[in-house]
Amino acid sequence: MNLSKLRRLAVLAALLPGACAFFPGRTPPASPLLGTWSTADHNKVIFRADAVVVAPEQGPSTTMSAADCNGRYKLLYGRMATAPLAAAFASQPDLQNKLKRLLPKPEYMVADVTCGDGGTTYLMLDDRQMIAVYRDAGIGGVEQLTRL
Repeated sequence: MNLSKLRRLAVLAALLPGACAFFPGRTPPASPLLGTWSTADHNKVIFRADAVVVAPEQGPSTTMSAADCNGRYKLLYGRMATAPLAAAFASQPDLQNKLKRLLPKPEYMVADVTCGDGGTTYLMLDDRQMIAVYRDAGIGGVEQLTRL
């Protein structure tokens, strides 16, 4: 990995939590993302106030927590500006274009999950649709989910 890619990753890591409007010092209102969502492959993602559970169609569920994420786990609910996210994947112009197309508004309700060295930002598009933006070692991906 070259130095400029490492710098972009460092900037992304610094910007994402800062781009989110969270509720320090007080209990945030319940997030509209809470509940069960499904991927096109019928895998479920269950958002709780304090955890995210990934339930594949076949096989055991996994609850993301500090114990499951090499001691590095963070779950934040709030609102996030999309400009830093859409600009984050310079080595993947197809992904940048897809994010710009999928995220026309300047901000969205989000759940931002860090687990180990990777993370996922879930952006609620409307009451029934969400996208997940995966990031791991400078590589990103997008998946669409629907509310169950």
